[in-house]
Amino acid sequence: IPRVRVHLYEIEPVNGLAAPDGRIFITRGFYEKFRSNEVSAEELASVIAHELGHVALGHSRRRMIDFSGQNAMRMALGAVLSRFIPVIGFWLANFATSLLAARLSRSDEYEADEYAAALMIKAGFGVTPQIELFHKLETLTGAVAGRPPAWLLSHPKTEERIAAIRALESRWQDA
Repeated sequence: IPRVRVHLYEIEPVNGLAAPDGRIFITRGFYEKFRSNEVSAEELASVIAHELGHVALGHSRRRMIDFSGQNAMRMALGAVLSRFIPVIGFWLANFATSLLAARLSRSDEYEADEYAAALMIKAGFGVTPQIELFHKLETLTGAVAGRPPAWLLSHPKTEERIAAIRALESRWQDA
């Protein structure tokens, strides 16, 4: 494949991003973790592979379209619920659409993880760097106790992602 161009996004949080136009970004914070040897080149490659998965599978573009639909649904549901449950109708509509969006996003994350695992195996790295990075992510991102439960977040639980990658690796080795 041609060289993959990765752009630097000048923000401090540790993250990788796939833009709807297909560009891949690594945040300045993530790049600095790499430069300080807190993240290996292979681990950084696994993030880029993950973001390539989002691009190849059309997730970023689809989420942009879904966002418009979710806003329309949020407004319609909020208007209906507010007629029957004044004061909290719009809050309930927002909560329901947020849960739906988080579920769709978690599904995308598993698919991008699978894509990244396949790329990492084909590149000769295996899935170990991907798994090692998942073990480091909570520390690298500055995650703190008391955050919302995983089912409310856009990403699946770390342990579940690692288990899914190990299952893929096992299945692929048996094939």
